[in-house]
Amino acid sequence: MNPYTLTLLRHGDIDHQGRLIGHTDLPLTERGAADMAASWQRIVRHAPVTSMATSPLLRCREFAVQQALACGVPLQVAPLLAECHFGAWENRPLADIAATTPDWQTLLARGLLTPEGGESFDAFRTRVLTGFADCLQQARGSHRVLVSHGGVINVLLAELLGTDFNVARLMAVQRGGFAQLSMLEGHPAYLTRLEAPDHGDH
Repeated sequence: MNPYTLTLLRHGDIDHQGRLIGHTDLPLTERGAADMAASWQRIVRHAPVTSMATSPLLRCREFAVQQALACGVPLQVAPLLAECHFGAWENRPLADIAATTPDWQTLLARGLLTPEGGESFDAFRTRVLTGFADCLQQARGSHRVLVSHGGVINVLLAELLGTDFNVARLMAVQRGGFAQLSMLEGHPAYLTRLEAPDHGDH
């Protein structure tokens, strides 16, 4: 198999109003859409995109569909690559969660805490990696782009770079930003770019 570039593009800003948003299907804000468009210009300048996959949630899917049509590349809509479902914590103010459980993000990632009715970290990780493997079976070409969420991207970075999820979380792909990796089957992945959205582009 030939080497290829994998770009992990995180969706832009949403109007979360300080709430924890996982499976809740919110659209991009105007700024969120503009940030993704600016990042997309840098992504395609690196190399023409050859295939795409996206989370089914609106904040990812709408942008991915637009770009796939514009570039004439195949697009997979991958339900397994949606954000984590936070159960009873979904749509709760982040300040309230932090007040009662200050280290909630670390506890979730270590599998020590699962919100009532929510998805455990192990279940989330398994779902994401299964979805990613499915996408790789269909993806083609030298530059493959996945449009998804912060949690999904962190799971993939941890797996592909051979590190812990909480270490991957420190890389912090910002909303509207992206990470790029050099990939070759049977060899370690290499992180080649980690870029925030360029607010100066709009």
